[in-house]
Amino acid sequence: MERTSLHNFIDHHGLIKGKKGRQNSEGIATEDITLMETSDILFPSPIAGSHSHMMEQSNVRRRQLPSLTHLIFGSRLLIGLVILFSAGTMYFASSVEAAGIDLGVTAQKAWDSVLNKADAQTKLTLKQAYDKVGNWKTQEQAWEQKIKTLHAANTAQLERLRVEIRQIDDAKVAALAEKVKQTQARYEPLFALYSSVNRQLDAAKAIKNKEWSAAIRTQAETLRPVVKLAREDIRIKKKELAEARKRKSAEIKRLRAMLAGADSAKKQIQTAKKQASLAKERYSNALQQFKQNTKQGQTSRVLSSLNTLASAAEKWAGTKQNIHTLEQKVSTMYVKVRQEIAKRPK
Repeated sequence: MERTSLHNFIDHHGLIKGKKGRQNSEGIATEDITLMETSDILFPSPIAGSHSHMMEQSNVRRRQLPSLTHLIFGSRLLIGLVILFSAGTMYFASSVEAAGIDLGVTAQKAWDSVLNKADAQTKLTLKQAYDKVGNWKTQEQAWEQKIKTLHAANTAQLERLRVEIRQIDDAKVAALAEKVKQTQARYEPLFALYSSVNRQLDAAKAIKNKEWSAAIRTQAETLRPVVKLAREDIRIKKKELAEARKRKSAEIKRLRAMLAGADSAKKQIQTAKKQASLAKERYSNALQQFKQNTKQGQTSRVLSSLNTLASAAEKWAGTKQNIHTLEQKVSTMYVKVRQEIAKRPK
């Protein structure tokens, strides 16, 4: 009995071991397919049980495998896109921040050589001066972009305002002109009849026919006040039209005068642009001198030329900022004109 029990115990353990072996094989196969390091967490190893229970778990794994693989693949793709987008953003940001001194390959090597030969304190001073130039140059480029954007907006706004000013009260004037035309057309038969009666009266007088003359004269006298009222109606409507045209001309003149208020700022912009061109020229000359000094490798001259270059860059950026300020004045004037047009009665 003891041997039989021991034999059964060993067999039982052997069965468990075999089941675990099959289980581990299936786990390894699943890991190879899913390529997941977390398979043990997602699919925990079952405890010893029946063979049918293990087969059922294996089938569940296989059914879960496509959806999980799709989920994991999608997650990895999303992560990859996020990393790619972040890298692109970092590259763009670095490109913007890198805007500064454009040395070129040769001058860059000479500058690096000057830095390498300088002691720590001198190197720090040189870098600070170099960065100062780069900062001013970056500001100059930023102001230039703002100027282009604002100037384009002002140009478009000016064209729209000119059209709107030219069309001021067009609808009112057109309506009054149409009313005059319609009134004249309405009274045209009356005027034609009155003219015909007067011609007949003249003919009756010519042949000295008293009875005919009396009859025609009575008809003419009946029509005369009606014709007078008709002519007065037309005169009033023509006067209204003339006054509307006069108001239109005066308003156009007033609004155009307001637009002309921006001319002073525009003239200042032209002057400021000439100053910016001179500042750019001074910067270019200072940059050329800096490149020459870097080739010679004399630290003191390099630092001096950097300070000169920084001053030129600061002046250049200042002229661009001034131009932008003047463009803002133009924009403000256009806004005022726009407000004047908007508050007019429709």
